[in-house]
Parts: sequence; structure tokens; C-alpha cells
Amino acid sequence: MCRDAFYYRDDVRAIFLDAGCPAAMYDRYDVLDNSKAKIARFVLNDLRSLGGQGQAIQRKLVQELCQMDRPRPEADPVGGREAIAELKREATKIRLLVDSEQAAAKQRRAKAEQQQRAQARRQEQLGEIRQRFYEHLKERPRSTAEIQQRGYALEGLIADLFELHDFQYRRAYRLAHEQIDGSFHFRGFTYLVEAKWEANPPTFSDIAKLKANLDGKAESTRGLFVAMAGYDDNVLEHMVEVFRRSPNNLVLVDGQDLIMIFEGRLALVDALIAKIDAAEQEGKVWYPLGR
Repeated sequence: MCRDAFYYRDDVRAIFLDAGCPAAMYDRYDVLDNSKAKIARFVLNDLRSLGGQGQAIQRKLVQELCQMDRPRPEADPVGGREAIAELKREATKIRLLVDSEQAAAKQRRAKAEQQQRAQARRQEQLGEIRQRFYEHLKERPRSTAEIQQRGYALEGLIADLFELHDFQYRRAYRLAHEQIDGSFHFRGFTYLVEAKWEANPPTFSDIAKLKANLDGKAESTRGLFVAMAGYDDNVLEHMVEVFRRSPNNLVLVDGQDLIMIFEGRLALVDALIAKIDAAEQEGKVWYPLGR
């Protein structure tokens, strides 16, 4: 093939070097007395003597040559095409070359297997987070300090959940006059998180405080209020009445929503989309999942 598909000696040298052949090895035989075919034969023999490293270079060389669909312009058009075709047949026969359909199928299988492994890892990690969540969910007498600690734990569980689903999540941080329990970006908006794990639903003042913080920021800022105890209907009705002339920039989540997400019955992203679409398309401040 080096004789029929190439005309210039430098073209042969270039494809050998691109495949990883050491320049010193090739140049040792690149003299006028040696033809292109003879140089190739000598170099291939030397590569064979290198064992595994040489075999890898030979394999790469064959693959590079098989990517040619026609000989070089100055070479023999008929003999060059025949040489390329013959090399491809031999390479395919010994499985050095796989046809495009086989290669595509192999790539799809590898991608599917990778996705399955990633999904399995995610489910395993979700199970670990869910177990920690259920430990805090168990009913038992708790001291004031334990109740406060459970609130901090909720912030961490939410952060772990979002990070598991590949969100760029900023964990709890403090600004000059406010505490932010977390934040994330989704569909062009920044969401500030407020998380409460208390015995009673949040008061109007609790929700209004977050609403005021949001209204004082850029229009692309929204809030995710997580209340494990759920929401009081009277508070929600009052909130709608008071804030009817301001942007609907709050997404509400309760304990039942979180249980559904932690149990894997609804993916986090799907849950967010359902709640946000209900707010954007139907004006619903409160949209409980699966109820």
C-alpha cells in the first residue's frame, strides 16, 4: 500500500509518525536506496520487536491507513484504491478494523452501560440520603437543641439531594442582614432556599420574610420554601391576597413532597418543573405533588 497509495516519501513518513512511530526508528531506513515499501517493511519489523508498545503503534498505523478513502492525488489511482481496499479487508478479518455500524453499536452499548452504572450509583447515594432523612423523621421526644439541629440537618439533606442531581448548589451562607439556607440555578432563575423543620406550619410572617428578600433582589431571583410540617390554608389564602399585585416568585415544598422525591417516586427535576409550571401557567402558589 505504501508503494501504490502514496507518491511522496514524506507522506509515508508523516503517517508513520502520526501513529506514534519514533522518528529515529523511521529515519534510520529513510535513505534513497530504500523504496517506500522497503522502508515500511523495515520499520514494521522493528516495531514488532518492541512487543506490546510496538503492536499498539502498528494497530494505530493500520487504523490511520484504513481511514483513507482514496490514494494520494499523485499516486496510482487504480492500484492505490485496490491496496486500500485490500488492507481494509485484512484489517477487518483480524478485527483491527470495525465497520462504522459495528463501531456505532459498540459506542451506544458503552454509553448505555455507563448511564446504567451512573444511575445505579445515583440510586445508591439517594438511598443513603433517604436513610438519613428517615432517621430524622422518626417520631420521638426531642430537646430544643435537637430540634434546632434537625433544622440544620434538613439544610444539608436538601443540599445533598440537589448535588446528587448535578445542580450547582450553594450551601447555607450568611449575608449582611439575612441567612440563606442554600441557593441554586434552574431554568434561568436563581432560587434562594428557606428550610424549616418545625412542629407547626410556617406563619405568614415566615413566608413574607422570604418574599420581601426576593422582591428586593433581581427579577431573576425566586424562592424555594421547604416546610416539613406543611402549610396552613388560611396562611396561604392570606398570602395570595396580600401579594396579589406582586410577582409570584415562590415555590412551596412540604414534607410529603420531599418523601416522594427521596423515595424516588418522582425525580427532583420533574418535581421542580411540575411546581414551577403550575405557578407560571396556572398561577398556583401551592401545588402539592401527587395529591
